Amino acid sequence: MRLDKAEAVRDATFDEIVEQLVDVRERIEAMREVEYLLSRKVIETMQEFGSERMRTPSGIVTIPRSVSYDASILARLREITDPTDLEDCYTPEHDEVRRVPERWDMARGRRLLKHSADHAAIIEDAKIFGSPKVKVVQEANSGS
Repeated sequence: MRLDKAEAVRDATFDEIVEQLVDVRERIEAMREVEYLLSRKVIETMQEFGSERMRTPSGIVTIPRSVSYDASILARLREITDPTDLEDCYTPEHDEVRRVPERWDMARGRRLLKHSADHAAIIEDAKIFGSPKVKVVQEANSGS
């Protein structure tokens, strides 16, 4: 028995509901696997083209990636930067109730890129890219 609507669930027997639940979970898992494989193929294809943004009939495909930074590499910025330039992007290690490690706010700290090539090289070395995700933004039909 296939239950496609909420009303059908109310009238179904317990055994039918459990059977449908097992079936739905199996289909969801299969779809997750297909989604993963399709996403990997899109990412690989876009990387082969050297692109992070492509237009398709289904919409604009992008592969945004999160970026974090390696604090041990960013620490070299302390050696070459005036402390006043670090005030809003760097919090030194300190004790509170517990030990709080140093922290870098690179949304603000990226302005240090302009200080020198050494600054830029350190910041670039410290980048840790997250896993890419596939994002498709559908465009409104224009003039159709």
